[in-house]
Amino acid sequence: MKFVKMHGLGNDFLIFDCLENGDSEHAPVWLNAERVQKLCDRHYGIGADGGICVLPSKVADFRMLICNADGSRAQMCGNGIRCIGKYVSDHGKTEQENLRIETDAGVRQLRLDKGTDRVAVTAVRVDMGTPEFVPEHISARFSYTGVSMGNPHAVVYIDDVKGLDIEKIGPLFETHPCFPDRVNTEFSRVLDDHTVEMRVWERGAGETLACGTGACAVAVASILNGYVVKDQPVTIKLLGGDLEIFWDQQKNTVFMTGPAEVVFDGEIKL
Repeated sequence: MKFVKMHGLGNDFLIFDCLENGDSEHAPVWLNAERVQKLCDRHYGIGADGGICVLPSKVADFRMLICNADGSRAQMCGNGIRCIGKYVSDHGKTEQENLRIETDAGVRQLRLDKGTDRVAVTAVRVDMGTPEFVPEHISARFSYTGVSMGNPHAVVYIDDVKGLDIEKIGPLFETHPCFPDRVNTEFSRVLDDHTVEMRVWERGAGETLACGTGACAVAVASILNGYVVKDQPVTIKLLGGDLEIFWDQQKNTVFMTGPAEVVFDGEIKL
């Protein structure tokens, strides 16, 4: 099975093209939990934060199926969906610069930026949808701001992001009994009224260098709490780089803009 390894700000994925290989119906079967764990293992496998299948869709241009490194299914992934946008364009699967990608959290709209040479995609802007604050979608509330961007996030503000023992604290949030479906946790610090730095503990993956939906959740939470200026883009500084997030409150939708990069192509016997 051929694959492409890609990343968005260091949040890396194994991309499997089920359009070419003709097994889109069986993708959820062969991309099972045990296999994903082996493929994503950084010592005995290829190494990645998750595996993604590119599938045909009946309601959009393409469909994205994503599993975390521990084999669990994710509803949505901001960095992963940017990688999908770059993949289908750079590999000639579409000539469109505006795409609709079906995810388990709904259909998302992408705008591809091919830069000055008009050949390869250099950045992708994603309409991440409407942030939700409904308790049953977040599972519980503590002294944090709960935001759902298709998957649940707990945004926590602390004074020392870089010095945080995230390996100790992150799992306590993820596996807390108040979160029956587990939760992604963003540990954040406001730098100024346009900038927030964060580290993320992702359910099923641990700490990653970046999280697109998490960055969106942090921007929305920071606006709600009055920490940053509303109606203007917010720069979210992650370990892997920066994402630009804009919450259009009139339309109540969040836009994320950032890069997607290819690491290497490969082939593995499944």
